[in-house]
Amino acid sequence: MNKKALMPLANGFEEIEAITIIDILRRAGVEVEIAGLGRYEVLGAHSIAVGAETTIEDAEGDDFDLIVLAGGHENAMSLSSDAATQRTLRKMRDKGKLIAAICAAPIALAQAGVISGDFTCFDGYEGGIEGSYKRERVVESGNLITSQGPGTAADFAFALVTRLQGEEMTAQLKRAMYF
Repeated sequence: MNKKALMPLANGFEEIEAITIIDILRRAGVEVEIAGLGRYEVLGAHSIAVGAETTIEDAEGDDFDLIVLAGGHENAMSLSSDAATQRTLRKMRDKGKLIAAICAAPIALAQAGVISGDFTCFDGYEGGIEGSYKRERVVESGNLITSQGPGTAADFAFALVTRLQGEEMTAQLKRAMYF
């Protein structure tokens, strides 16, 4: 059975993070659905446009094994205040699904009340987030995986692949990508 991941994106997302995660997950055979917040074209923080397959309002959280949030301040703030994203995060938590966020995006997880235990994020965003902040590249705590920022995006994506597709798939990809 193919694994499915949902990536909600709003304007101002961090391109390196989003594209790296999408690319590595898809190379691993994970079906990644990009869900724009109210639109089908989303503009990144550095003016790179990405097309979405659906909107977050139309995406069904129950169909996904993973929800993963890219960073970027504006994106993280939008995901924090978007009712559909917040509902989907809580639904995924309640069903024991994998939840992941990188860079500033853990603030959206905190808003949804899905962070408990250890987490990491881009330095300076940890204030006000309950849990135990760790200054590490990738932190796994139960069904929650978090990461620091653009320079950790590949490590983060490989951690997601390991959880969804296993260590052997991660090792194969790393070899094929000269990682």
